[in-house]
Amino acid sequence: MTNKKRNLEMSGSTLSCGYANFGNRPYYPRRCKDRKSFSTNIESLPDELLFEILLLLSSKDIHNGARLVCKRWYNIIRNPNFVKAHLRNNPSTVGLLIQSYDVPGDPAFVSLRRGKVEVSKLNYNFPQTIWSSCNGLILELDLKTQKGVYILNPETNFRFDLPRAIPEPDEHLEYCIAYSAASKEYKVVHTSYYTKYYGIPKLRYCAILTVGVDKSWMRVGTQHLSATARNILTGFPLATEGFIHWTSNERLHTHVLTMNVETEVITANVVPQGYGESFGYYLPMGSCLTLFIELSEFSFEILKMKSETGEWTKLPNVDLEGRRRRIEQFVSECCGSLEDEPRYLILEPGGWLDEQVLVLHVSPTRVFVVYNVRTQEINFFKFDYDSGGYTFNVLRKKL
Repeated sequence: MTNKKRNLEMSGSTLSCGYANFGNRPYYPRRCKDRKSFSTNIESLPDELLFEILLLLSSKDIHNGARLVCKRWYNIIRNPNFVKAHLRNNPSTVGLLIQSYDVPGDPAFVSLRRGKVEVSKLNYNFPQTIWSSCNGLILELDLKTQKGVYILNPETNFRFDLPRAIPEPDEHLEYCIAYSAASKEYKVVHTSYYTKYYGIPKLRYCAILTVGVDKSWMRVGTQHLSATARNILTGFPLATEGFIHWTSNERLHTHVLTMNVETEVITANVVPQGYGESFGYYLPMGSCLTLFIELSEFSFEILKMKSETGEWTKLPNVDLEGRRRRIEQFVSECCGSLEDEPRYLILEPGGWLDEQVLVLHVSPTRVFVVYNVRTQEINFFKFDYDSGGYTFNVLRKKL
C-alpha cells in the first residue's frame, strides 16, 4: 500500500489527535500510537468545566437555548451558585432602565462595560412605567384590569401574578419589591392612601407579601410611628439591598422611613440637622440610600445613609458648574441652539450605575450626563424624542 493510500484511509477513521505539517505537503491527521481513541463530545466534560463555559453566555442565550439542551445543563443553570456567578462575571448586565413618561414602551438601558457607557434597547416592550425593580425582576400594572399587579423578568418573559389589592374611590396604591438575602425570598410591599382633605395624602395601611409563599397581603405594624412619620409612607418607595425606604414629598424632610424586609419592621431615621430644610433628591446606591442637596443648578452636596443603622456620612460634592458650557454646547447640538430657543437648564440626579458613576438628566431636554465622581470624567447620551419626564430603575439582566 502506498503512503498516499494509507493516509487517505486513516483520514476517514475516528482520530483522537494529529500533527501539523508545515511543509508544502497536504496535512493528514494521524492516530497517536501511544494513546487510545477518546471522545471530544462536550458531554464528556466535568460539571465544573461546563459550569465555567456556560458562564460565558449571555442571559438571553442561556434562557432561549442552553437551558433547553438537556437536563444536565438545565440543572447547572438553575443552581443558585450559577446565577450568582453569572451576575458577578457579567457586570454589564447591571444598569439603569430609563423610561419616558410619554413613551414608556421604548426605554433605554444604560450600563457600564469595561469602563465605557453603553446605551441599548431591551427586547421586551414595556406597556407602561414600571413601579419598582429588584435583581432583574420588575413590578408592572396589568393593563387589562387596571387593578392586578404582576412580577416580570423581561429577559425570560416569565410572569408571576400577585393577589389583587382593589383600591377604593380616591385611594392610591404604591408598590415596591425587594430581596431578603437571609431568607432568600422576594417580598413586595404596598401602601394605600387617599387624598380627600385639601389634596393632603392620608395613609390607610401598609401591607407586605412574600412572593410564592403568601396568598394574601399581610398588614405591617405602623402604630409605633408618629402621625407625621406615618404619612411619610404615602411617598414613593425606594428599594436598596434588603431594605425599602420612604421619603417625604414635602420640602421639609426631616425623617426617612426604612423597612428591613427580613424582619418586616419599619424604623424612622433622622435626616442630619440642616439638610432636611433644602430641596433634595433621594437615590438608592447598592445597599445604601443617598440624599442630594441642591446647591445650584449644576452642583449638589451628597449624603449617604447605611440602611442597617441609619447612619449618615458625607460624600464628595458633585460640582459641574465648570462644565456648564460644555453641557450647553452638547444640548445645542442635539436639541437646537439655546439662543434660538432660550431654556433654563438644570441637572436632576437620576440614578447610580455603580458607587462611582452617576447619571443626571439635563432638564428640560432629552440629554443625559454620565459623571464619574472619582475621575470627574463626563460623557453624554440622549433619547430620540422629548418627554415631560423620566423614571429611573436599577435593572439586572437576570436568568
